[in-house]
Amino acid sequence: MNGILNLLKPAGMTSHDCISIIRRMAGQKKVGHTGTLDPNACGVLPLCLGQSTRLIEYMDQSEKIYRCEALLGLRTDTQDIWGTVLEDHRISIPVVSEEALLDAFSHITGQISQIPPAYSAVKVNGRRLYSYARAGIEVEAVSRNITVHELRLLRYDQPAGRILFDIRCSKGTYVRTICSDLGQMLGTGACMSFLLRTRSSGMDLETALTLEELERMDQERFAKVLLPPEAGLKGMQKLSLDPRQAALFLNGNTAFAAGLDRPVFPERSGDEPYAVYDQRQLLGVAVHSLEKGYQVRKVLK
Repeated sequence: MNGILNLLKPAGMTSHDCISIIRRMAGQKKVGHTGTLDPNACGVLPLCLGQSTRLIEYMDQSEKIYRCEALLGLRTDTQDIWGTVLEDHRISIPVVSEEALLDAFSHITGQISQIPPAYSAVKVNGRRLYSYARAGIEVEAVSRNITVHELRLLRYDQPAGRILFDIRCSKGTYVRTICSDLGQMLGTGACMSFLLRTRSSGMDLETALTLEELERMDQERFAKVLLPPEAGLKGMQKLSLDPRQAALFLNGNTAFAAGLDRPVFPERSGDEPYAVYDQRQLLGVAVHSLEKGYQVRKVLK
């Protein structure tokens, strides 16, 4: 099988657990996911099967949308309610007005610097941060720039200190750290108490399939619910090739780009990815740089 599955991951299961189940259902080992979801989070988890796994690194670059609840007055070592409690001031926290909450939102919107949580998969000196944390070793994680495109307040239960909001953010954003930072700004402390991913890699919650739905399908029906590989690259710029150029591209020959107009992006550096098509289908991914022009990066065969 070759394609992309828009899976609704349940809470209480790791992303790799989902891969194991889908491998059994599909009868093949070549399955991978984009954008890990924590075990206690739920929502959209795009899974790639077959040749589509070659696109994972590009799909994972897309922005993501989450629905989240932050709980004021509680701090934990994991920055969510499933961790060890460090401080619990829920009975005595000061009253936080909605105006103060919205002001705090404004300060964590846009491009911000974020320090990954101690219990995360970020590597320091070749070792995962959570590995250090479980061993009781303190290490200093390097902050990194992330972008919070939008924070939208949905409901604020002031007496209970519960804040429900939607967040649209860049790859690499730790939403539980957003909750923790929010609590610090408000002077109450906070942790994440609920997380639902509603959009990832261009796929939405409304069309996600549950494991229970998939279990009821035979392999023929299962194959039909897979999205084509190009569904994972919907937001990427496109290159359309004629038959001669397509044949060169599939052979990894950079001469495929002869005759193609060079893109115009003044002062932009680095490789810009393009989804490459012939007249019928997605062929793979090419990149363009000011120094090297178009280069073949991924070929789907």
